[in-house]
Amino acid sequence: MERAGAITIVGLGPGRWEDLTIAAQQVLSVADSVYFRTLRHPTVDALRARYPGLDAVSFDSLYEEAESFDTLYSTIVARLCERAIARGPAQPLIYAVPGHPLIGEESVRRLHAEAPEHGITLQLVAGLSYVEPVCAALGLDPLRHDLQLLDATSLAETSPAALMGALLPTRPALVAQVYNRRLASRVKLALSEIYPEEWEVALVGWAGLPEETITRVPLYALDRDDRADHLTTLYLPPLDPLDAVRVPEGLRTVTARLRAPDGCPWDREQTHQSLRRYIVEEAYEVAEVLDAWDGSAERAEQLAEELGDLLLQVYLQAEIGDEEELFSLGDIYQHITTKLIRRHPHVFGDVSVRDTAHVLRNWEAIKRAERQAKGEDTQVESVLRGVPKSAPALYQAYELGRKAAKTGFHWPDTQGAIEKVAEEARELAETVAHGEIAESQAELGDLLFTLARVADYLHLQPEEALHAANQRFRRRFEAMEARARAEGRALLSLSAEEWLAWWAAAKRATA
Repeated sequence: MERAGAITIVGLGPGRWEDLTIAAQQVLSVADSVYFRTLRHPTVDALRARYPGLDAVSFDSLYEEAESFDTLYSTIVARLCERAIARGPAQPLIYAVPGHPLIGEESVRRLHAEAPEHGITLQLVAGLSYVEPVCAALGLDPLRHDLQLLDATSLAETSPAALMGALLPTRPALVAQVYNRRLASRVKLALSEIYPEEWEVALVGWAGLPEETITRVPLYALDRDDRADHLTTLYLPPLDPLDAVRVPEGLRTVTARLRAPDGCPWDREQTHQSLRRYIVEEAYEVAEVLDAWDGSAERAEQLAEELGDLLLQVYLQAEIGDEEELFSLGDIYQHITTKLIRRHPHVFGDVSVRDTAHVLRNWEAIKRAERQAKGEDTQVESVLRGVPKSAPALYQAYELGRKAAKTGFHWPDTQGAIEKVAEEARELAETVAHGEIAESQAELGDLLFTLARVADYLHLQPEEALHAANQRFRRRFEAMEARARAEGRALLSLSAEEWLAWWAAAKRATA
């Protein structure tokens, strides 16, 4: 593409004129005009004092006019590109930003992405960043402590879920450009998702300048006054891993500690197989909360707690897998993430779908292709594939029958299925009458399987129907227990007639 314009991006350093690089001074000393992201910077004041005839253009007004930071930076980049093209490639536009142009400068990042599309070349003149003087003020070695760098404007717009992947609270972090009280408030709310509200943080103001200050406050008081300004950086000291209770890293630390040589004897004895029962139990406890779901804060808290118990089982399995050098937590994340991307080409690719049914057909086709890629012969696989053998028996019966029915193995109508129920019931009665225990078990299984097929014909879920029946029985029996306590009687003392009468009364009194 033919060159249409040029922009020289200059880093103004942290604030002192002495910290401005020689290269930056040379560029600025011969400039007829300079575009500044903001004039609110000590170096700009010194520059204008030295060169009073300098035409200084800023984008400060956009900070009040723009609807969002995304709009702000898009507008800055658009205007810079427009004016660079108007000047032509022979007269580079000078764009000056605080600190180093590549550290915490969203407008520069976007310029690098968009300017080449307009035929605009970029030249970078480095500057001292805010990191060095802030670290000097705190006595912090950024490499030794694995320092993280974040931008306040981006952090304020980060969702809680995304924040957990963007910030590790067990490592120190600097949050730059906390330039006013309103932004400090939004940053506080974001950080409160993963840090304790009482956690002591530090506001470093005017680092490297004579006015340098360090103010330590609890996180909840971050926005209590007007300490924050355009030269303020927030320092987040690292949390102890056992205090990082709102992020995955904390749970991983705890599970590793439980399995350590000096950890919990019970946890150390567990294996993949011994934990199986707990995975099932925790999953059922999650389902129990969902069954009682009413959208209340109490239910939400219960669901969060039960999901945490279930998540623990995943982490324990991962810890054992890692100890045995079989798989790690990263493998678990990788498998599910890549699988979701692969099986949703209509979301992450260029496939178009019409409706949910179309999505499900694609899903099955993709799964079949995955099995073929693993070397499985999908031409001879059973249509019953995909029904877990360890699933609840009633669920298996329903799913096995439905899959078989797709091949034509089914009764022509609901009446035929109901007649089969009666037939199986008669056969069960005959085996019971003859005292044939093994045969009775087989016939009982056939009867239950047939009932599951009837459910399919009626478009009902047998598991849900039986679950509802269980809950009705529980309510009615507990009503009889309450009546017995009220009358001072033991249930074992009831006659057959009383049982029937009490049950009928319980049915009338409960739903």
